[in-house]
Amino acid sequence: MQEVDTFLPVQNRVIEREGKRIERERLLLPRMVFVHISRQEMAAVRSTLNVYDFLRDRSTGAPTCIPDAQMADFRYMLDYSQDQVILTGESIPKGTRVVVAKGDLQGLRGELVRYNNKYHILVRIDMFGSAMVTIPASYVRKEK
Repeated sequence: MQEVDTFLPVQNRVIEREGKRIERERLLLPRMVFVHISRQEMAAVRSTLNVYDFLRDRSTGAPTCIPDAQMADFRYMLDYSQDQVILTGESIPKGTRVVVAKGDLQGLRGELVRYNNKYHILVRIDMFGSAMVTIPASYVRKEK
């Protein structure tokens, strides 16, 4: 089997302890690693040591497939956001499709939504809900 493209969603957090600022890495989805593989590679990955199973669609029992564009936007958000990324399974009403025009997340495409009285750029991830981060509304423009 050739090398498998994997993604472990982690985020750095700064916490204060005894007056000192400590940076800690935090798993966003404990016990979950995303893999980018073909259907033919599934059996080989499944038989790898410490691999339990694939996340499955409850209605069909088939392994869940997240579209490449959604995963790319999620990875970009985690890699470049200076603020805390929020993962939620809440049903959030659709927002306006936007692209970030300036700041650390410039180029990210998503939805502009209002959540807890703040504007957020939101990326929907099939079977997981949404990932979002606060952003000034002036940093985005409507997607064409």
